Amino acid sequence: MKDITKKLILMQGYSDSDIRNYKNIDIVIRWTPLTCSLLGAAGVLLRSPAYLLILGLLTTIGALTSRSFYDYLYRYSFGLLFSSLKIPKHGPARRFGCAIGSLLYVLSASGFYFHNNYLAYIPAVVIITLAFIAAVTQWCFASTLYNIIFKKDKNCCEP
Repeated sequence: MKDITKKLILMQGYSDSDIRNYKNIDIVIRWTPLTCSLLGAAGVLLRSPAYLLILGLLTTIGALTSRSFYDYLYRYSFGLLFSSLKIPKHGPARRFGCAIGSLLYVLSASGFYFHNNYLAYIPAVVIITLAFIAAVTQWCFASTLYNIIFKKDKNCCEP
């Protein structure tokens, strides 16, 4: 694994132990933001306030616990097929990201419900785009923001 990838994974709140103990962590932790992005895009394409509200509420699971709704989707689908590829529990930085995602999906649902295009599309496009970037690059805006706000130790993420 490249040093930059390791640093980005550490910034998301995973530990050196997670990196050592979870086979292909750099691949499996991409599932959560990718699925968040794809399911959000489906909600926007459907223009469904109910779908986006439910997605936002389900995304709250990741804000309140160490596993996200998307992790559970993986566990009970692909995780059954690829039992050796497990997603580690996530910490405060990823939980913060789920909280932001949840809020943005609920805002988008409100926008579609009230027929306000700005409120419908802007929050959804922001979270869909940022989640997709996290899935592709391992750079997570929410984790970076978390580390800035809570003044995470600058030495936390040194490979």
